[in-house]
Formats: sequence, structure tokens, C-alpha cells
Amino acid sequence: MPTQTIPFNGSELALDARPDRLDLRDRIYTPRVRNLPTAYPDADFVKNCLAKYIKANMILNQGKDGACTGFGLAAVINYLFWIRDSSNKESSPRMIYHLAQLYDEWAGEDYVGSSCRGALKGWHKHGVCSRELWPYTVDKHDKVPDFEAPKPGWEKDALSRALGVYYRIDKASITDMQAAIVEIGAIYVSCKLHQGWGEVTPPRASNLSRLDQLPVVNFSEIKAGGHAFALLGYTDQGFVVQNSWGREWGLQGLAILTYDDWLVNGSDAWTVSLGVPVRQVDAVNRTRAEKQLAAPANIPAAAAFKASGSALIPSGASASGKPGQPALNMDQAYSLTVVMGNDGGLIQRLLEVANAAATVEKVLLQAPQEWFKQHGTDKVLKLALYAHGGLNSEDDSLKRIAAMAPYFLANGIYPVFITWKTGLSETLGDILEDKLKDYLPAALLSGGWWQQLKNAAVDVMDRTVESMAASLGGKAQWTQMKQNAELAIEDDDPPRGLLAIADRLKELNKALGKGKLEIHLVGHSAGSIVHGHLLNLLAARKLSVSTCSLYAPACSLEFAESTYRPAIENEILARENFHIHLLSDARERDDNVAGIYRKSLLYLVARAFETRHKTPLLGMAASLDAAYFIGKKTQDGHWNEATIATLKSWNKFYWGTDLPSDFAENGEGLTAEQKTNLHIINDTHINNGKELIRVAHGSFDNDLAVISQTLARILGLESADALQVPVENLDY
Repeated sequence: MPTQTIPFNGSELALDARPDRLDLRDRIYTPRVRNLPTAYPDADFVKNCLAKYIKANMILNQGKDGACTGFGLAAVINYLFWIRDSSNKESSPRMIYHLAQLYDEWAGEDYVGSSCRGALKGWHKHGVCSRELWPYTVDKHDKVPDFEAPKPGWEKDALSRALGVYYRIDKASITDMQAAIVEIGAIYVSCKLHQGWGEVTPPRASNLSRLDQLPVVNFSEIKAGGHAFALLGYTDQGFVVQNSWGREWGLQGLAILTYDDWLVNGSDAWTVSLGVPVRQVDAVNRTRAEKQLAAPANIPAAAAFKASGSALIPSGASASGKPGQPALNMDQAYSLTVVMGNDGGLIQRLLEVANAAATVEKVLLQAPQEWFKQHGTDKVLKLALYAHGGLNSEDDSLKRIAAMAPYFLANGIYPVFITWKTGLSETLGDILEDKLKDYLPAALLSGGWWQQLKNAAVDVMDRTVESMAASLGGKAQWTQMKQNAELAIEDDDPPRGLLAIADRLKELNKALGKGKLEIHLVGHSAGSIVHGHLLNLLAARKLSVSTCSLYAPACSLEFAESTYRPAIENEILARENFHIHLLSDARERDDNVAGIYRKSLLYLVARAFETRHKTPLLGMAASLDAAYFIGKKTQDGHWNEATIATLKSWNKFYWGTDLPSDFAENGEGLTAEQKTNLHIINDTHINNGKELIRVAHGSFDNDLAVISQTLARILGLESADALQVPVENLDY
């Protein structure tokens, strides 16, 4: 939607405040029972304090930019602090508006404006720093830079202006709004503007001494757009508005908005309180007092998005009692992460850069060079790109990154993690745990039902689950997830995820110099789909991959044929450096999905979510075992007949002319040479450093042995025993 504007003082001012969407989690303001004054503030305050407030240049000017949600809330914050102590510094509208767009209700960043709720969430989670530390510059022509980066120390300063509580006010209740103003001093609102706002007639008096001097915004039917601002008081006519169009508007930036006008055009109203200043206590340092991170793993934290919590809750590390390297905090983890969302688009997660594209530049171009200069003990930067599986939520991915990354860094490997928000985990949980309850008998969903059935009956139930899971949305979600990965390679504005990653890698390679960059790919589950597409982009940029390690890859053999095979044949990736870690077929059948489907996720994908029923996947041992497509087990119909040609083609490429057979069940039967690149787990349990846990599709990144082998492979070591810093704990 194009930005709407309103003419004022020779400029066209952008109006882009968006009404808050309905959110039943909002806490509603309930006024105290008290008598309200006939007008607020009183005459003495207006004459002695409000006039001084204006003279102190506290009336803001947002220029032509549509940052009113930042300026409206900054006006409230400034006013409340000024009442308490007139020496307080002005808060940063730039920070408030920037964070509002990160936390508002709309995905992406290819839009203008934001909501009041988004601004409040940003303040709640991070506080707000001074305008001096995060500038917002307006020139004499009312022009504003697209973005200005904050100065060092802004994060700590922001904690001195924490938000206390905030409540939504019933916008239809004039009395509730008046009560909130009297109780706290000012409230934060937004409304639809009309032409009358640009035609406020300045009074003859140049100095404010009484509220009845304030001009009134004359009502107009000609609408202009959304705007956010502060209400500092009220009279018998209406509310006292502090606008952010400079002191030329109204009387020194103030005017009266009539009650009727508000009732017709009001959108949102919020009341807030100032919180307790936070003394920053670094939980990571508390942890390191007992056990230090290895120096290369002690990376600087970049202030980042918070999915939960507030400015009062530090993004601390895990408990210090765990063995091994302490986990990173969430800010450090985000500094190593590229987040992709729907359609393969990038998601902004670092606060102090302009947008998502700038995040990729910082994470993948600037930070690796800085780390390499400080900690690089080799002449080559070994950069590992780790793509998480599509089942991990963003929060789960960050926990894994926080635990794994220190071991990469401590051993001289710089990791960058690709987290992609697929929604598949939520969809599967909904299908298997909720929707299927409406179709299957409750007795069959109870804790030990499968133990009471024969294997044949379990297979019958699994086929039922496969059919229902596909029809209830699983297949559609899986298809969309694959499409999102494919869309991530497209050229677009703003740039899509994988394309931006490939371009930054090309720039990093050039910046470091010829032969100074090694790219290593690690992918878990659907992360193999991400890396398959990325390989094609790297090939187009003449970038080679030193090693590729896939854990239970969830891509089809057809996809592998079109991505991994050409990369190997064209010498982008050497065949001997292409490694697959997977479960034996026995362990796949021992696994489960949500405790309802009694086989692994890969079985469910192959039999329910792929285009063809029984599609062979690269991460299933039976896809690489000749007995299942040309041998004695072919008659069992393990794979769809239409996929046999692809099975033969891939396996001839993968194994050569001598295809191994009868090893998938338990991993036995491969030669020592064949085991060099195909790593089959047949143990029932793996060690995560804390305890033995059951082996499963999702346990590869908990497995000390698998991660240790991967690190040793990247470093060119003969054995994981030679790691400088052993992997000791992957308990998330």
C-alpha cells in the first residue's frame, strides 16, 4: 500500500501508523475509582512546567519520514521522564521505530509504517536509549536518512529507560482515557488523520500559559492516513495533543483534538508506566567465572531480537554446572545466524543494522573477517554453514546454536547457521496430536497402545496415519517448505535468503584473497534441501565446497540427482568429501513422530508428504541398498515403481558399478571403503554428554560422536580424538 501523506508547512509528511490488530492477550486498563479534575494538567503546571518543557526543545520533529510510532512513544517517554527529572536526556525515536518494525504484526520489511503495539513490544524487550546514542537526524529540508546506526554503549543505556507495565485503553471510553492521563501523565495513541490536521490555525499568543490558548483541530471528512502521537491532557473540548511536526504546528507543537473527532477517527490507545532501571549483569560472565569459554569461542554479542522475555531478563548462558564449553547467550547465537522465513525471504534479527540484508552482511561478511584476524591460527578461514532441519522452531534452533557453536569456534572453525521458519513442526504437531484424535479411537492413542499390537497391526495403523496426515495438511505444508527453499535462490528486492548468502560468500572469498576461504556445508534433515539449492548458487559463483556432511537428509533422490550430483561431477564438491550420516532401517522403524506414527519422520515424508507415495529419500538406508530396488526385497514394494530408475541412476553414481546390498537393516555388510562416507547408526542410544538418549531422526545434533566426526573432517584430522577442544556436552 502506498504511503499516504499530508501537506504541512511546505512539506509532504508521511502518515503510516497502522492500527493494531486484535490480540486477545492485550491487558485492558481499568481506571481507579477517583474524582477527575475538570481539566488536566492544572493551570499552575501549564504555566510553570509545560511552558518550560516546550522551551527545553522537547517538542519533536519527525521530518518527512513516517516514523510517527517512534516519535509518538518517544514523546510519552520523554514527558514522563521530564516530569520526574528535567535533566533527563531525550529518548531515541529511531530506536523505537526501528524495533517497532521488528516486533509488529507484519512479516518482512518491504512495507512502511508500524503499529503502536510493535513499538511498545520493542520498548518492553530492550528498553530505549538516548537520542544521542541512536540518532535521528532531520535536515533543514525535513529530509531524514533511511537509517542511522547506533553508537557504542546504546544497549546498556537503553536499560536505564525500561518499560514498567502497559495496558490497552478502551478507545471508545473518553473517561477511561482521561483517567489514564491523570493517573500517569500522558498516553500513547494513534488515529486516522484528516485534512484538518494540516490546517491548524496558530493562535496569536506565542507562549503557552493556559490550555484554552491551544488551537483546535477542525474536523474534516477528507481523510489522510494513520498517525501516532502523545496525549498530555484534556479540557472540556477534547484531548491535548503533542504532535511530532515541530513547534510550527498548533501552539508550540500542541493542539486540542475534540472528543467527537477522536471517537470517529481514533484507532488505538495505550497507557504505560516507567520501569525500574536495569543494571546489566552479564550472565555469561557469571558462568565463565567457574569455567571459561575457549578464547576463539568468546565472540562479541550483537543485540538481537527476543522471542520472549523483556529488558529485565538477560540473554544469559546455560547453567555453569554442565561439562564442556559454556553455551553462548542468545545475542551471541543470533550473531552467528541467518534466519529465513516464508518464500525464502530474510528475517531481520540483529537490532543495530538497517535491515535483514544488512544482517547477512554482518553475519557472513564482516564478523567472520574480524574473528579470523583475531583468532585465525591457520592461513585459511574454515567457515561452516550449518542448515537446520525444517522441524526445528526458531527458538529450538537458537538453543542448538548456543550449545554447538562454542565447539566449532574453539576448534578454529567459524560457524554460520541457517535457521528457516517452516511451520512444519507446528503443523505436524497439530495434525498428529490434535486432528487425529478426532478420527482415531482414544484407546489407540494412549501411552502404551502399540505394545499391545502385533507388528502388522502397527503397520496398518501407520498407513492410516500416513493417509490422514497427508490429507489434513501435512503434504501441503511439506510442499510449501520445499518451495520456500527453492524461492530462496531467486533474485528479488529485498534479496532472498540463499541468494544473499551466496553473494556474501563470494564477497568474503574476494576480501580474504585467493585460497583463504574454505566453505564446509553441514545440513540436518530438510537442511539438505537448503544446501542442495545453495550448491547450485555457489557453482555459478565459482566457489567450491571443501566438505559436505548431511545428517538424515530429507531430500528425495530426484532432488539429489539435480543438485548434489552435478556439484560432485563438476568438481564443486569432491566425492570423497561428501558424507552422509543416517539411521539403519531398524532404527528408523523404532523411531516415532509425536508418539503416534510409529516410524521415523523420513518414513512419514516418503510415504505421505512427497508427491509419490514411497518416494526414496537420501537419508534412508534403504534408498542406498540395492536389495530394495533390484534385489530380493523389490517385490515387497518398499519404493514406488516410478522411482526405480532414479534409484538405479543415483546409486550407480554414488557407489559405482559394484552396488552394496543387504546392509540397510542394521548397517552391516559394507566394506571399510564404503563406510568411509556413509555413516550408519544402528545403536539404540547415543551420548549427548549428559546422558544416553534414544537414537532418533532429531538426535544427530545431540550426538557427541557425529558432531565430533564432523569437526574433525572439516579440520582434516584423522580422528575426532585429535580435536583441540573435545565436544563434551550437546544437551539442549
